[in-house]
Amino acid sequence: MGQQSLIIVALSSLLVGMSVLGFMGAWDFSNETTASMFEREQALNITRSGINLAISNLRHQKTWRTGFNNLSVTGGTVSVRVIDLGVDTVRITSVGTINGVNHRSVVEVKLSSIFPNVESALTIFGDSVEFHNDGKAFQIDGRDYLPDGVTLGTAQSVKGIGVQSSKLQADLIKHLDPKVNGNILGSGGTPSIGPFSGSNLPTLQKFYKDRATIVLPAGKYTANSVFGTLDKPEIVYVPGDLDWKGNIMGAGILVVDGKLEMGGNIQWQGIILSLSGDVTIELGGSGNPSVIGTVWVGNTSSSGVTNVKVNGSPSIRYSYLTLSKVLANLGLLDVEVIKYWE
Repeated sequence: MGQQSLIIVALSSLLVGMSVLGFMGAWDFSNETTASMFEREQALNITRSGINLAISNLRHQKTWRTGFNNLSVTGGTVSVRVIDLGVDTVRITSVGTINGVNHRSVVEVKLSSIFPNVESALTIFGDSVEFHNDGKAFQIDGRDYLPDGVTLGTAQSVKGIGVQSSKLQADLIKHLDPKVNGNILGSGGTPSIGPFSGSNLPTLQKFYKDRATIVLPAGKYTANSVFGTLDKPEIVYVPGDLDWKGNIMGAGILVVDGKLEMGGNIQWQGIILSLSGDVTIELGGSGNPSVIGTVWVGNTSSSGVTNVKVNGSPSIRYSYLTLSKVLANLGLLDVEVIKYWE
């Protein structure tokens, strides 16, 4: 009887030991499975972070194609490649890695911005246009510049001056002083003047002024002022004539319901839009105003005249990157996801 009890105890101990070993083995396997699932989930999250970073960059810079290579993200790395598929359509491929576990996602997106195609540095709307230049040191340049206004960019050039018809193009070139032909640069030869394909300027003006972040009373301003930066641009709306002198800097969209005069040392990055029944835009005279981006000027009356007066040494230089940054930072550049694979 005693020997049987000892055998039973020994067998029980052996079974318990085997159970414990089996439990521990299952625990180890469960730990490994949980760790593997966690790493796969982390790799997925890292991959999605790469997609989000790429879309954020595209919102701020439509031409961004640099991508990332082994960028550190939450304990792992992500590599992103961006390639063009067509007009304003790109494919983003993101690969996230953590502890040797990889995940790959592919996204195709459409880039769109809420403004018409910019076809010239200075776009003049109207059936009747008059261009006067008392000075011969101005520059209206449709070549692409970086936001500094000095370094040439890589985007396609536009015309220096755009008008509504071939007839206006011929009239403008005919009456232009040949000595200043080289002051109007861009696509299509020198002077770079040509027709544009058309745009609904009143609709565009209303769209922008309805979203104004600053409403500036009409009048004359000579005090030194700053209206926005590229990182934080403003939409400045003036319900009437505007006469700017002094040292004024700004970035964003300037919308003027009337005559626009810019003298002094004014520096504006972005869009200027001046529109009324019989509009005049006057640049220069008492200083060296500079616009980096584009200028639209026109009238709302078929019998009105669009007068453009250039005095002194003003400059208008087209900049694709400046326009993209302004529109993106104002929330007017959209990135639409078309397809997504994981």
